[in-house]
Amino acid sequence: MNSMIIELKNYQKELNEINEELQTLPAGRLVKKGACYYHYTNEREIGITKNIALIRTLCRKKYLIARQKQLNHNIPIILRCISKLDDATSEELIRTLPTSYQEVPNSYFFHQSTDGWAAEPYEKNPYRPEDLIYFSNSGTPVRSKSEMLITNHLESYDIPYRYDAAITLGSQKKYPDFTIKKPSNGKLILWEHFGALGQPNYVQKMNEKMSLYIKHGYIPSETLIYTFEADIRSTRRLQGLIESIIL
Repeated sequence: MNSMIIELKNYQKELNEINEELQTLPAGRLVKKGACYYHYTNEREIGITKNIALIRTLCRKKYLIARQKQLNHNIPIILRCISKLDDATSEELIRTLPTSYQEVPNSYFFHQSTDGWAAEPYEKNPYRPEDLIYFSNSGTPVRSKSEMLITNHLESYDIPYRYDAAITLGSQKKYPDFTIKKPSNGKLILWEHFGALGQPNYVQKMNEKMSLYIKHGYIPSETLIYTFEADIRSTRRLQGLIESIIL
């Protein structure tokens, strides 16, 4: 459901942008007769064969109208689908099971890591180890309360992960907050949490890091997760990311 909501928001944003752009474009449409182009408006035809800029503008307008129609068709369908979907979180779903099932650890209901990858030694971020003052439920030291919450959620699902592990991207070495091994197929997923947006140059560094990940094949919402402080405040949001992308 999370991916459907994201798609809906993208559609709505695009539709708003199209509506605004259409208001700036000239009235009328493009007509071609033989080898000549005409601007048809209010039953007038004006030859514009040599006016490439206007021809391009009218072509752009025609495309936007077609895309506008497509979005106006798709958006209500997605809204209806969302309204009918069962959006229960994993914990809510487990609570509907018989009592005998509810008494076992939540991790029993999900893929279990058996390859020992997460426990193998790996190169860790050497930056300010004294900042590792928060601890997950299993004792993993992390740098912030937000990262502690993410770690606790990953551990509750028994998802194998490495914290602050080095990865090489071309000629650069980076330390994503979490490197996760997808239980079903072993594919690696990176998770970055951006919690200091108010600091100078932080946003620029964030964008540079995201661009580097994407350049090297990590795809947002597929093999790349990024969160902000607002996401951390929502247990449903964190569970949705884990269940829809990782599990």
